[in-house]
Amino acid sequence: MTKHTQAHLTRTLDKSQPSAVLEKTQSQMEYYMGAKLIEMGVDPKSAIYRWSVSNQDNEKLWTLSAYWDKDKEELLSGKIPLTGIDLIDCARANAISGLETTAQLCGYGKDIKGFQDALKEASSQMGLNIGSLVELISLQGDKGIDIAPDTNFSL
Repeated sequence: MTKHTQAHLTRTLDKSQPSAVLEKTQSQMEYYMGAKLIEMGVDPKSAIYRWSVSNQDNEKLWTLSAYWDKDKEELLSGKIPLTGIDLIDCARANAISGLETTAQLCGYGKDIKGFQDALKEASSQMGLNIGSLVELISLQGDKGIDIAPDTNFSL
């Protein structure tokens, strides 16, 4: 039997929901993930967590991923960095954790410059002007920012 080293929990929310509902859902997801890890025999404090947010029409798709053991080590090593929209989604969702933590969670390990360069490249490819994590956070503001294609072919 294969030993699991990651778990994912996804919720779909209407974009028009008040921020209090989003915060409550986020808190519930963290609680449920912890409970699931305990059920699987994993100490929730030993895992590392990564948030991802993507937009689909009038909905936001929130995903909380937990990694432990070999997948945690691999994620933090910087061997499998995210790129493109996945990088922007991860950076946006984890930005509040700070630059170093967000770089690690996006798969860049301790390579902060590599993370920043990849973030600039990903935003440039999408026609956005996001030069740094600080700019990504400032673009969000109270209203938020939706970074998603209008269709599969255009932004």
